[in-house]
Amino acid sequence: MDDDEEASRRTFELLANETRLGIISTLGEASGEGGYATLAFSDLQAATGVEDNGHFNYHLTKLVGEFIEEREGGYALTLAGIRAYQAIVAYRVTPEVEIEPFEFPHKESCVQCGGTIVARYTDGRFITECEECGTEELNYPVSVADFDPNDPESLLDAATRRMIRDESSMYNGVCPYCAGRVVWTVELPEGHWEESNLRGDAMAHGACTRCAWFLYGNVVGKIRHHPAISDFLSRHGYDPWTDPPWEEQYDFDHQVLDDDPVRVEVSYLADGECLEVTVDSDLVVLNYDIRLIEE
Repeated sequence: MDDDEEASRRTFELLANETRLGIISTLGEASGEGGYATLAFSDLQAATGVEDNGHFNYHLTKLVGEFIEEREGGYALTLAGIRAYQAIVAYRVTPEVEIEPFEFPHKESCVQCGGTIVARYTDGRFITECEECGTEELNYPVSVADFDPNDPESLLDAATRRMIRDESSMYNGVCPYCAGRVVWTVELPEGHWEESNLRGDAMAHGACTRCAWFLYGNVVGKIRHHPAISDFLSRHGYDPWTDPPWEEQYDFDHQVLDDDPVRVEVSYLADGECLEVTVDSDLVVLNYDIRLIEE
């Protein structure tokens, strides 16, 4: 067992107790918009609901140093304690939510068969797929806390926010879930993507080196949060920071210029202008240029 595994095991052992989780939750729930709360021993014990002084003090002591700090006036969450509280809140058991398929208003037809695209929510995931052939286009985790189960449109808004947050963070090299380092690669062989229903000569794959969370897709979409690209698209009516990823209000193309070293040229076309971008095997933008499109 390496040092990281040992630290993870110790963390779970420290938190694997109902009283300790209750103490962390109590401190978190007592906090307000102005900051995280500091509670005196007696107030913290009463709010946690533990009557036995010795039992409560034992478990509180186990948390002090890593998840809780003792300060003037009582006890407060450390940064690790705040993260633990956030995880408790985020993953509390909630009633199972299912949203039956409804027409997806932002996609004309299935690229495979021309059928109608529908959206649904199941097992914590936002899914879009063809009603006729079943081809899945999107499958992405969205917390039920982010939308109203009785309002399908709110699901689309929640999915938009989550996907933009994740893609922009991943593109900038930071995992949105564990803050680990993200490594991007550009894959050229189409066969690498057969199981994903994705097609194209160049696909981008970003993976966290810590928790293994990953994103993949066409190079065109994965680099649109680069400053030069987002600025170009925004000037032409599409804002990558707010508009749904599936509402691409521009034409695009890409071609492989070289495979050793990998060089891929991506073109964004809108309103008589073309932004040409060259990326390498690590999805790094090497250069870009804007030119007028000749009619």
